[in-house]
Amino acid sequence: MKRWVRWIFPALFFLAAAAVIWFLHLFVQVDVSMSYIDWSSSVRISSDGTEEPFSFETYSDNTALTGTYRFTGALPEDLPAGYLLVEITGLNLTLELNGETLCEAQASSVTDDWPMSQVTVPLPEGVSGELVLTCEILDGTRAMFPPLLRFLPENLNTIQDTAFANRAAFPAGAAALALLLIFGIFLLGISQKQPDLSLIPLMLATSGLVISQIIPMEGIYFLPSGIVRILGRQEIALLVVLFLLIYLAMNRRRRFWKYLGTAAAWSAGAFLICYLVSCSDGGYLSRYINGALLPELQSGIYNGFLYWISLWLAFASALISAYGVMNSLAEHRAGEQALRMKNRLVTESYRALEEGLLRDAGQRHEYRHQLTALQCLYENGSYEGIGELLASLLDKPEIQTSFTGNRTINTILQGAAAKAARQEIRFSASAHAPDSLNIPDSDLCALLMNMLDNALEAAQKVAPGTAPYVEIQIRAVGLYLAIKCENTFCGEIRKDKKGNLMTTKTGSGAHGFGLQQMEEIAEKYRSVLEISDNGNGIFTVETALRIPD
Repeated sequence: MKRWVRWIFPALFFLAAAAVIWFLHLFVQVDVSMSYIDWSSSVRISSDGTEEPFSFETYSDNTALTGTYRFTGALPEDLPAGYLLVEITGLNLTLELNGETLCEAQASSVTDDWPMSQVTVPLPEGVSGELVLTCEILDGTRAMFPPLLRFLPENLNTIQDTAFANRAAFPAGAAALALLLIFGIFLLGISQKQPDLSLIPLMLATSGLVISQIIPMEGIYFLPSGIVRILGRQEIALLVVLFLLIYLAMNRRRRFWKYLGTAAAWSAGAFLICYLVSCSDGGYLSRYINGALLPELQSGIYNGFLYWISLWLAFASALISAYGVMNSLAEHRAGEQALRMKNRLVTESYRALEEGLLRDAGQRHEYRHQLTALQCLYENGSYEGIGELLASLLDKPEIQTSFTGNRTINTILQGAAAKAARQEIRFSASAHAPDSLNIPDSDLCALLMNMLDNALEAAQKVAPGTAPYVEIQIRAVGLYLAIKCENTFCGEIRKDKKGNLMTTKTGSGAHGFGLQQMEEIAEKYRSVLEISDNGNGIFTVETALRIPD
């Protein structure tokens, strides 16, 4: 996998984490706030009705001023529904909007228990215009002067209290944590080319858990009403159950249910211990179960119970999937290590064959000397000497045939021919390849030696009375190196559910690394490994490697 592709999956995970945090953050931030009304002009009204400009720099709740004053300001546009709030202690005031009286109130005295009297004036959404406040100071030692007028959006206190003490934060945050865990496991599986598609309905279920827990309770304060109407429906909880059932249906493996049962037993034991400890100390857990959850169940309300069961199932399934992915990664790394070891063994075997070929070259050189000696003995008429020399030559091993000018391919074929001769297997090879190929010797060795080893091993196991043979053809055709290996075999070809060939080896050490290695090399050179049998005990392996330029 290319390096830049590997960075995509961590980037997707961090983007998902950022999106979840952003969504949850919507429920702890307050976008609305209190607005103060600034007075653009102010005058003092004398007893004879004349007016004179009046200026002030600060607000105070203790003033030495007396008399009547009028303040003028503007109510901002595009305000939401809310209300105006003003302190009236020590004042007699009248508030008008666009010439229409909104309220008239006064509070000449207060108590120590409630030091400041207030009046609120409800306002509908979108109202605006000129505000005029006329006030008479009744008690300057108690009055807030000039009058402090401000606008408060509807439910501001409730929104602020909800944001700072979000009662749905813990369950929604727990479901969000499970969602991120499952999404990370899903991405990890994709990066290893082993995606677990059953995690998709599990992710949808945990997303529904987040939504169904927080939006119906508090969405109206923080989200547009249209979104709340859609995502706050009771059907979301039913979809959560449906997606969980789909996930369980997709994981019908015995091992999964074994792990899930173990997790359920341990979780039940831990929960019981925590509940008993909470009961002894009067903790929150026992109060919640006894005071809220059990009464809900007795009343036929199962939302809370189903939520916690669904959340537990999501977490348990996520941990089981994480264990499965990590176990698969460990097996994959062990397989890669075994492949590297087999590559090293193949390379060492090739070097041994190459050394054997060099020894054979030396033997051929020695044979030429022996033939010269025979010629001399014949010319001298020494028939006894000829007989002794021929006897010594017959005791020497047979010289292997040269199959092709390509040194690597020739060495491999000679090694296979010698092994076939020892096992009394008829071996036939036809190789027409350039002396030099732009295919590394390590790849040729891994492909051909695995192919021939498998063929010789299968041919050796044929039924008695059957003549075993191995036949291989190698041809350089255009830009491709075509390879076809045919051999006799006895047995059944085993395939997995996807139709892939499985190893015929049995026992604890059984593996299929040779076949996997051959398939990877074929894929590396833009080809595939075609495996077939004709039903009459003949097994064939074919491929055509694209020769690099």
